[in-house]
Amino acid sequence: MNELFYFSFADLMARVEYHQEANSLRYATHRKMTYSERIIVEQYLLTNFAQKTEYYKRQPALFVYLGTDAQLIKELDTFHLKNTLRELVEKEKDVKDSVSGLISQSMQNYYFEQIGDTILDARREIADVVAGVSEERLGGLKIKLAELVKAYNVYTNQKITIDEIIPSELKSCFGIPAATEYFRTDHAVREEGPINRAEERI
Repeated sequence: MNELFYFSFADLMARVEYHQEANSLRYATHRKMTYSERIIVEQYLLTNFAQKTEYYKRQPALFVYLGTDAQLIKELDTFHLKNTLRELVEKEKDVKDSVSGLISQSMQNYYFEQIGDTILDARREIADVVAGVSEERLGGLKIKLAELVKAYNVYTNQKITIDEIIPSELKSCFGIPAATEYFRTDHAVREEGPINRAEERI
């Protein structure tokens, strides 16, 4: 039974072997250790690795430091290379996630503003045509709003519906029952344009 151990506090690679017949633990390192490093390494091996064996159950028990092993330098280099590659992959993923998040937030803001502008267009349309609102024009605005809401929902976890964003005074013009009312401050629209934050209510 043998295992490789990397001790980050000293950038040290060690190989420890357990021989059942001799009931011995033997270990080597890729370089010479200082006295304090050796104390920590041996304490760790006796506390952790030895517990997996019969080392403490049989007598006699031997614990031997074999010195340095040049092969462990290659093991250390391989370990460092794998760690570097893992860190690069993680950093690349973080960058992709960050860029994706920024794009998503930007698209949310864009479509939210477009929804607000379209609602304002509907208000102006109704105000301009006092004698009778053009059903064709309002129908086009409703279709546009439905498409914008659909696009907005692609970039957010908080899904909205067209019924929720149409102000109550415009619902009848869009063929939506006026009784259907929603209150969501984060999707509120002022007359001068959309707002992007929830407003405090007293």
